[in-house]
Amino acid sequence: MYQPRQINFKEILIIDDWTIKVYTITKDNNLIKPETFDAINTELPNWLNLKNSFNSTTDKIGFLIIHFGTEGIFSIINWWVGQNMLNSNVFFSEYSNSDIFNRISGDGLVACIWELEIINFEKFSWTENVLKKFPNPDFKKYINDNFSRLL
Repeated sequence: MYQPRQINFKEILIIDDWTIKVYTITKDNNLIKPETFDAINTELPNWLNLKNSFNSTTDKIGFLIIHFGTEGIFSIINWWVGQNMLNSNVFFSEYSNSDIFNRISGDGLVACIWELEIINFEKFSWTENVLKKFPNPDFKKYINDNFSRLL
């Protein structure tokens, strides 16, 4: 059943030579725990080293969606490859074990309607600020472009 959820831009993280925009989604703010963010920040460097079968170039810029959902916590790390494709990995944690991440992408699961709202915003921003500005992409403008809303 549909229930509105709050989408919030949280922060920009610099991890090694990566720049990651972080968003949260929640239907209940009581589900958000600081230790969840700590655990995700610990894992993020490992997630950013994941390879895919396409093995295309990346500008090392992406976005992370942390969705405090009904079933548990979905952490979706996304980054742009080959200039115009999105690489995504989905991890799931139970609320009782929010520091244990199981990779659940690769079997067809993509994203829910709330996560797709962020993906759509990021796609539009990447297109406007990076792709359409070629050969002088405005990465800074893309990185600073974000949104928050109730959906």
